[in-house]
Amino acid sequence: MGFVNAHFVAYAQDLGASTVTAAAALATVGITGVIGALTFGNMADRRNPRYVLAVAYSFRGIGYGVLLLAPSLWVATLGVMIIGASWTSVISLTGAVSADQFGLRRLGTVYGAIFGIMPLGAASGVWIAGRMYDTQGNYDMALWAAMAVGITASVLIGLPRYRQLAPEVEPAMATAD
Repeated sequence: MGFVNAHFVAYAQDLGASTVTAAAALATVGITGVIGALTFGNMADRRNPRYVLAVAYSFRGIGYGVLLLAPSLWVATLGVMIIGASWTSVISLTGAVSADQFGLRRLGTVYGAIFGIMPLGAASGVWIAGRMYDTQGNYDMALWAAMAVGITASVLIGLPRYRQLAPEVEPAMATAD
C-alpha cells in the first residue's frame, strides 16, 4: 500500500492525468477499502480466515499487475480499486489468523511484532520504488516487485497449516476473590 499512497499520483500523471484527476482516482482506495473490509470480514466469518487472507493478498498482487499493464488512467484506477479492496481487510484478517495460529495468549506479542515490522517494509518499498523510478524513468520494476510480493504472500498464507502453538480453548478469565 505504500507504493499506492506515495507514488500513485505521479504514476497517473505519467499516464497523462492531471494532479486533481489523479488524486480523485486515488480516493477510490478509501471507498473500496471499506467495501473490501466488510466483504472479506464477512467471508472470514463463513470460511477459514487464512484462505480469505490469501485471497486478499492475491487482490494486491492482481491490482499491481493491472497497474503495471494500465494503458490509461481508467485502467490504473481499476488497479488501485482492486488493491484498495484488500487494504484494510488484511489488518483484521491478520489478527484472526494470528489468533488461530498462535492463540489468544500470544496474540498481543505476535500481532505487535507483525505490525511493528510491516511499516518498515512499507517505508522501504516506497523508497525503493522511488529509486527505481529515478534510475529507470518508470515504475515497471517496482510494480513487478509489488505484484510478486502480493502473489507470494497469497501462496505462502494459503499453504497447508503447520503445527498450532496454542490450544483451541479460550483462556479462562481471571476473577477477583
